[in-house]
Amino acid sequence: MPILRVLLVFLLSALWSLPSLALDVPRGSPILTVSGEIDVTNADSRAIFDRAMLEALDWQQIETYTPFTEGLQHFAGPTLASLLEALGVDGGRLLATALNDFTIDIPVSDARLHNVLLALDHNGQAMRPRAKGPIWVIYPSDSPDVIDDEHGSRMIWQLNRIQVQK
Repeated sequence: MPILRVLLVFLLSALWSLPSLALDVPRGSPILTVSGEIDVTNADSRAIFDRAMLEALDWQQIETYTPFTEGLQHFAGPTLASLLEALGVDGGRLLATALNDFTIDIPVSDARLHNVLLALDHNGQAMRPRAKGPIWVIYPSDSPDVIDDEHGSRMIWQLNRIQVQK
């Protein structure tokens, strides 16, 4: 009988230590929906995020240049890598879609290789749809001349959906 108790305690502690395969449900207005080949969800087979959920990821503040703005700009938001890690994504490509249904492919490998940011704030202000919000994908650059056309074309604004594809 004592052996059964020890085994039961061991099994219960092992179950409690397993990573959760579900996200919290958004409490605020959803601003990003991720679907496709993801391991962690909170609504059917999708992961829906509000701003607070995204703020809880690896939040970064950067100063960078973009092909779409003049001069050095300040952006803040979670890294794309932290979002993908939270969802169990380690490869493939992302079909990123904006509010107006414009889409672009982004390789998952870009997230870490280029320290891609999901900007929620621009120059200290929360991004609104009229000003490229709610989310703008930013590829950081130390110089206005460094961003090539390929990476610049992946800097989708008004992002609200991502489909992960293998």
